[in-house]
Formats: sequence, C-alpha cells, structure tokens
Amino acid sequence: MWIYKLKFAAIMNQKLFAIILIFFSVIYGQPKWHIQVGTGFYQPKLGALNAALGDSSFFSNNILLDFTASYRVYYNTRIGVSNWYSFHNQKDSFNRRFTYRSIFVETYFHKSEPLEFNFVIGPMWNSCDISMGIENENTNWTDLLSTFGNSGSFTFKSKAVMNKSWFGFLSSVGIRYYLKSSLGIDFRVGFIRNFYKKEKWKYEGEDINGPNILIKSLPIIRLGIVFTR
Repeated sequence: MWIYKLKFAAIMNQKLFAIILIFFSVIYGQPKWHIQVGTGFYQPKLGALNAALGDSSFFSNNILLDFTASYRVYYNTRIGVSNWYSFHNQKDSFNRRFTYRSIFVETYFHKSEPLEFNFVIGPMWNSCDISMGIENENTNWTDLLSTFGNSGSFTFKSKAVMNKSWFGFLSSVGIRYYLKSSLGIDFRVGFIRNFYKKEKWKYEGEDINGPNILIKSLPIIRLGIVFTR
C-alpha cells in the first residue's frame, strides 16, 4: 500500500513542478516595465477662467499630454504613476497649467497573444497653477551697476503664482495591442472625479478665492504609445 502512496506522491510532485514551472515562465516571460506617452481628450468647463485669462484654443482647453510608468507586480497586475498636463500660455500675459497625478492599480488579461484588455483605478492629487512673469525697473540695481561703469537702466524679473490642489479619483477601461514584444498601442476611455472648490487658493502665502470652474465629473479618452522592458 505504501508503495502506491509513494508512486502517487511522485506523480503529484511531477505535476506540481510542471505547473509551477509554467507559472513562473509566464510571469518572467512578460515585460516588467511599461512606459507610456500619449494624449487625451476631455471637456472641462473653464468659462470663467478662460474669460479672465483671455482667448483659449482647442488644444489648451481640451487636450491633455500624458506620461505614465507602471511595473508588473503579479502575472495580471501592474501598479504605476501617471501625470496628465493641460497648458494655456500667452506671451506677456498669464499662463495656466492643470496637472492631474494618479497612483493606480491596473489589472489586465490577454484575449489573444497581441491583444490585452485592462482596467485602471486609483486616487489622484491634482493642481492648477496660474502665473505671470513680471519685469520691472529697479533704481537700486541701476545705481549699483552704474558705479561699475555701466550705463542705462536695468530691470529685474520675478514670477507671481496663484495655485490650488485637490483630491480626485480615476477609473478607465482600455485595449492594448502589442505590435511587438517591446512596443504597443493603448486606447482607453475613462472617468475623472475631481473634488475641487474655488475657495482656498494660495497667492504669496495668502488664502484667496479662485475661478468657478466645472470639472467635477470628466469623461476622458486617451491614446498612447507603450514601450515595454
């Protein structure tokens, strides 16, 4: 009887070893690092802010630039960070920048070898900066430099900034197609939830009121290039 038990144990150990070998082959056969650069489209309602800053283009109002890095921690799970940017720049005037930051968990599965379906969820820490470069004449500098034999008037440059930060939440579903093992195309649709309030902006250490913008619930579409390693 004990001989049959030994044979059964040996067979089970062989099967278990094969399963473990296949499992780790799948894990270590997958790239660990995934770096993405891309662009996104969303539709915030920035009427009050745009009216105050001046004309706003489609690019500055609706387009996001994205950089994302993630690391595979399990055979179907990655964790990562992402940064999305929206810019509004005007020469000799105010500049505005939205920054959307996220730490996320991404799960995925492969329908076929080159095709991947994924789901992303994570908290966000977002901000908006409004700034303007200022150039003024300073008689003290002019007087000092004139003592060294310099002529004319001299200016100094400074930068004034008002900013605001708030929490948010991100979720999305996507499809990724691998052109080869180290390169893919990623398409996603998702949702950003912002907990923004116009109170308690900061300007030179003082609390102030900011623009009444509508960014509470923002659907988003994203397309990116993925580099894996």
